[in-house]
Amino acid sequence: MGRFNLLDEPWISVFVKTGEKKEVSMMDFFKESNGFWAMAGEMETQNFAILRFLLSVVQTVFSRFDYNGYELPGVEIDERFRQMVSVDEDDLDDYCKATKECWNKLYSNGRFPDVLFNYLEKWRDRFYLFDEEHPFYQVNKNEMNLIMGMTSKNGKPTTIYGKNINRTISESENKIALFSPIANKLKMVGNEKRTIKDAMTEAELARWLITFQGYSGLADKVSITLKNQRSSKGWLFDLGGIYILGKSVYETIVMNYIPESPTGNRDFIGRCQRPCWELNGEEVVNRLRQECFIDNLAELYTNWSRAIYIDPLLETTDLVEIHVVKLPEVEHTERSIEPMTLWKWNESGDYKNSYTPKKHSPEQSLWRNFGIITMKTSSKGNVKQRQPGILEQYQWLTESKGRRYLDIVGISMQDDSNATSWLPINEIVDSLRINSLVLNDTELGGWIVNINDAVETTKEVISVIFRCFLRGICEIRNMCQNDADNFIKIETGKMYSFIDPYFKEWLSSIEFGDSKDNKIKEWFLNLRKIVLMKGEELFENSIARDLVGVERDGRTENIATKYWQFVGMLNKKINRQGDVS
Repeated sequence: MGRFNLLDEPWISVFVKTGEKKEVSMMDFFKESNGFWAMAGEMETQNFAILRFLLSVVQTVFSRFDYNGYELPGVEIDERFRQMVSVDEDDLDDYCKATKECWNKLYSNGRFPDVLFNYLEKWRDRFYLFDEEHPFYQVNKNEMNLIMGMTSKNGKPTTIYGKNINRTISESENKIALFSPIANKLKMVGNEKRTIKDAMTEAELARWLITFQGYSGLADKVSITLKNQRSSKGWLFDLGGIYILGKSVYETIVMNYIPESPTGNRDFIGRCQRPCWELNGEEVVNRLRQECFIDNLAELYTNWSRAIYIDPLLETTDLVEIHVVKLPEVEHTERSIEPMTLWKWNESGDYKNSYTPKKHSPEQSLWRNFGIITMKTSSKGNVKQRQPGILEQYQWLTESKGRRYLDIVGISMQDDSNATSWLPINEIVDSLRINSLVLNDTELGGWIVNINDAVETTKEVISVIFRCFLRGICEIRNMCQNDADNFIKIETGKMYSFIDPYFKEWLSSIEFGDSKDNKIKEWFLNLRKIVLMKGEELFENSIARDLVGVERDGRTENIATKYWQFVGMLNKKINRQGDVS
């Protein structure tokens, strides 16, 4: 008999609108999500992983039923509400119309209908955290034994401990965690209090189990990948994650739900959703090993990086340990239907002439990727641009509900750059706010093109003009190459960090009806002022060596000459009226 059913037991951590933090069950989450302000897990990467899991429920249910619980045109279901075959081409137009109407009702009504809860009841047996037959996000004992027979050494799976499942640093039997946010817990053993470092609640384990499947790394050794396959480090680990943040958790779910095709490709409309709980563990593993193409979001959102076995008799108050085997990764090119990531075009390497997910950089604010977030997908001429699918489908909201402000959140897990372990070392989180009408003004001469031009000019001012000034300082100080590079990197980073809140404030202040020329000039004048101010600080804080300078080609170059060269370059780029050359 299963234990800790996620439909009934509190495990999803949320902030209620009063600001309090609480844990709720899946049923209560979907019933009350309009009263929750935001997800409240231990890490933002955990929130992202669980958001996608919850989205997979919505993607599954409303790919089959409309808001009133009727089957969508062309959809055939069995007794467990499982779609039997993909929607026929002849029914696609009616299907698309019905899914769009359903989306509008979900947004307008502010609550999930009964059909979602009826569906979850049909699959109640697949949501037990501990179970001998169908444990949640895991394989059972017999399935693990079969998997171990596929390994090259036919040995035993890697053991991962409770304090490491939180993804702050990888640990197995021979790798010790340096730190862990899971607090040590005390347990009475006889009359003695003892520390149980690897203890965690069932709720914590459920949250970290989903997170671990998304952010695993490669430190564990046992794998069942074939010779031509790569082991998965977790699908989410490779994403420059993007999602839309609503005014409530309910709104966040609905605004990130994609009713039709995540790529705009008609071939993917009406496909059968395959969330992991509708398959047994062996089926999930075999689909990955056979490299079955993932053509539906529910399967992608619940993708496994590991075959995981947890003893169904485990008591989490004692020692939490999970046994894992690495699974093959899913394809990383634009063939993927992933809608919640940035994309980059590769001119060389293993993925030459194709798009792959682009991770966020810890040194770069989200607005510096403004173009690849907001510009429409294009492959004309030298332009290679693929917009995140979640932003493409957002046009529906503005069509239905008009103007509002949109919060776009970016999230990634930073790795240690070691190709053999790929340890998670930090999470990267940033956001920007923009008027929705401005966001959708993507035509030539529209807001998005103008703002993107302003972003590129801003990057040029900092990364070329300001950087040139910094390089000049290094030259007159006769700094070695490594010291010069570090100095320039630090000071350039400080400049971007200083500008960051000013740019975000300016971006969020733009109204659709504002004069584009005046608003863009407003930013350039502010940019010019900020960059000049930071240049003056470096000039005023110069050392004696900077004033003496160096002799070059019969003339003296010092901090003063480098500063005025910098001012001249900046004035040439942005004049006192805010015009740009």
